[in-house]
This record gives sequence, structure tokens and C-alpha cells, in this order.
Amino acid sequence: MKCFIKSILAGLAISLGGWLYLCVNNKMDNNILAAFLFSFGLILICNFGFNLYTGKICYLFSNKEKKLGSKLLDMGIILLGNLIGTIIFSLSIRLVTSSGNDALFLGLEKLVSTKIGYAWHEALGRAFFCGMLVYIAVEGFKTIENNFGKYVVLVLAIGGFIICGFEHSIANMFYYFLALNFTPSAFLSILLFVIGNSLGGLFIPLMNRLMNLYNRE
Repeated sequence: MKCFIKSILAGLAISLGGWLYLCVNNKMDNNILAAFLFSFGLILICNFGFNLYTGKICYLFSNKEKKLGSKLLDMGIILLGNLIGTIIFSLSIRLVTSSGNDALFLGLEKLVSTKIGYAWHEALGRAFFCGMLVYIAVEGFKTIENNFGKYVVLVLAIGGFIICGFEHSIANMFYYFLALNFTPSAFLSILLFVIGNSLGGLFIPLMNRLMNLYNRE
């Protein structure tokens, strides 16, 4: 239950970052500032220890004491919790946002239609590189001892993947729910983003393990 609650909170935090991105990008027409403000969600998650799927999947094979089946179950719980968090936040925004934000929601619909319109290999590729950058952000935050340095890596990695047009599955859940887009194409799109984020998040850790095995030989 603790894991599940932390996962819901992570979904809320990412949604907050996504809402900051939408507001700044659509109202101020400043994609660069919007991209870096999105990282506020990851700052909250890393500081408070919330469970974000794209950050946790990177360490799927790190805990040797826990069985793989149990770890995969944890990933499922985290993903479900993130999903619920994005639903709660998106519905709350819909309830409290006035009709004066019509331009913002028009921008949101354009954003969502672009994401859904990717070919499957493009969706996987964009999500893969996002997963790599999320790993760099989370691992940098964990391992860099200098407080300023750890935040620099986190903000640059997170802001960077948005500027590059890479895709974050949990943030996209928020965008899709906020746009009230529940089509089969939207579901397939999110599934591809989840797979791509997972593969990208695992790529660097698995390469490190291979290098360690090679060095031992």
C-alpha cells in the first residue's frame, strides 16, 4: 500500500510538471522555459522518494535478493499508481479551469494528436531516448554528492528530453486524460511509450553490467 500511494503521488507530481509545461508553452510561447519547468515534477519525486515508473524500471535488475517476478509485480503496481495520479490531476484541472483557457486546450489537443500520430518505430525511438535521459537524471541525483551538481544534471536531462521531442509515458498519460482522449490509438500510443521508456531506462544499466562481466573475465 505504501508503494502504491507513493506511485499515485508520483503521478500527481509528473502531472504538475506537465501542467506547468502546458501553461508556459501555450501562454508565453516559450518552449525552452516550459521544458525546464517540467523538471519540477521530477525534483519533487526525487526529493520525497515517490515511485515513478520510468525512474524505477531502470533498477529492475539491481536488487539480486528480490525475485524478478516480485520486482515485475512492483513495476505493475507503480505503473497503475502513476496512472491513477495522472487521472486525479487531469480531472481536477478540468474542474477548476475556466473557459478562458480555450487557447491552452487547443494547444493541448494539437500536442496529443501529434503524439498519437507517430509511427510505431518513431514512438518507440522517442520513448527509448527519453528513458535513457530519465536514468541519467535519477542516477545523477542519487550519486552526485554536490547538491548543486545533482540538480543541474536532473534539470538538464529532464528539460533536454522535452526540447529534443522525446516521449515520457507517464506525462503523456496526463496529457491524454486532460484532453479527454480515450481512443484505442491513444492506448496503443501509451503502450509503445511505456515499452520504449522501459528499454531506454534499462539500456545503460545493462551495458554497465556487461562491461563489469567483461572486466572480470
